[in-house]
Parts: sequence; structure tokens; C-alpha cells
Amino acid sequence: MARLRSAIASLLFHAGRMADRISRTTGYLAAGTRRLAEMRADHRDAWDAYYERHTAHESSLLSWEEECFSRFAAPGRRVLLVGCGTGRDLIALVERGCEVTGMDPSAAGLEIADRLLRGRGLSPTLLQGFFEDTPIAHTFDVVVFSYYCYTAIPMASRRIDALKKAAALVDGGGHVIVSYAAGIPRPHPILVGLGRIAGTLARSDWRPESGDLVSDNRQRAAAFSFTHAFEPGELEREAAAAALRPVFRRVADDRTVVAVFARA
Repeated sequence: MARLRSAIASLLFHAGRMADRISRTTGYLAAGTRRLAEMRADHRDAWDAYYERHTAHESSLLSWEEECFSRFAAPGRRVLLVGCGTGRDLIALVERGCEVTGMDPSAAGLEIADRLLRGRGLSPTLLQGFFEDTPIAHTFDVVVFSYYCYTAIPMASRRIDALKKAAALVDGGGHVIVSYAAGIPRPHPILVGLGRIAGTLARSDWRPESGDLVSDNRQRAAAFSFTHAFEPGELEREAAAAALRPVFRRVADDRTVVAVFARA
């Protein structure tokens, strides 16, 4: 009986492993057929749903944000905070005396940020949309891609264009701040290759690239989350392509890499 139980457990274990591999493979195939607009809608809808379930939020800065903002976002600085969500770091920056404009694609997140700011007697400047294609009329001393949001932009060419836009928005002597999580396991090249083949066959307007992580959002309809896992030096190469030079880099205790750039 013990041998039978062990055999059944082993069979089910390996069947589960195989099902997981099949799921990841079909996930990359399906994501490869999506249009960029659909991927962005998946991202926005997922955050809208999250914020609708979690409506209470506090303002605070992580330790590495405190250090970075103390050096590059001093009181009085004009700051564009990309991916501000419900205002966690936005409120903290405003309370430090910065003149902050928040931007996020999630209407639900911005509604919470607006409520929290007004509850503190502050008049928020909030823009809804994705940074890559939302018109921005003013210039800033600092553009901050909040807490890993830069990694949610598909395709290196589009991330570089986003950095070029950020560079154009900062006045001379201004800075662009980007963060990402170090050491995230990158997907197997075969998965990425299958996603690229699916995109070619479907004539999609994006292609998965090395380091792109896609996963099922667990919705009734097809919906995927996306993040890019950076390898060492990759962000710096993208910044160089956007004519930005590094002026500060730190790896925090939580393995967050924060990098600050200025125009070359």
C-alpha cells in the first residue's frame, strides 16, 4: 500500500509539473497574439480591480525612496510621478514640499489619491493615462517612474522612447529616477521565442523579448500581466540609448535597484 501511495503521489506530482509547463507555454503563445492596446487594457483593468477592492491607503516612502528623494527631490522641486496609483509616494512627496503632478492609467487609483490629498487640504494635479502617449504640457525638475512601473512597459524600444520623453520633460540639471527588482528569474528563451512566433503569425504590434514575464490574470476572458526582468547593465544601456547618463545607483536591502539619470 505504501508503494502504491508513493507511486500515485509521484504520478500526480509530475502530471502537475507537466500541466504547469503547458500552461506557461500556452500563456506565452496567447500573450504573443495580443495587441499592445489589449495588453495595456489588461494592466489598467487589473489595477482598477485591485484598487476597487482595497480602498484604504496610507502615504509612506520606502527607505531607498527616502534616501533618493532627499538627494534629488528636495522641497520646492517640480516632480512628475509616473505610476502614482493611490498616492502612496505622491502624498509623501507633496508633504515634503514638492510640487507634484501624479499620473496613472487607473481611474480607480486616481480617485483614491484625489480623495486622500483633498482630505489633507491639498489640491492635487492628477493625469490619467499611460506616460508613453499622454500629452504633458509642463517641464519638471524630476521625473520619477514610481516603484517598478518602468518594468511594465513592453518592448525595449518603447521603454527607451519613454526615457527620451522623460529626458525632454526635465529642465537642464534635472533627473529621471527609475527602479526595478534585481534577481528576478528570467523566462526560458523557448517561451519567449514561442511568443514571438505567435505574434508574427497573428501580425501583432508587439513581440515578447528576452526577460519578459507574462502570466495569466485569472479572469474569465484572456488577460495577462506583464513585467520585464532586467539583467545587470540593461537599464543603463536603455538609458544610454535615450541620451541619459547615470549619476546615482543603489541596490536596497529588498533587492530594489534604484538608478538616477541626467541628460548626457
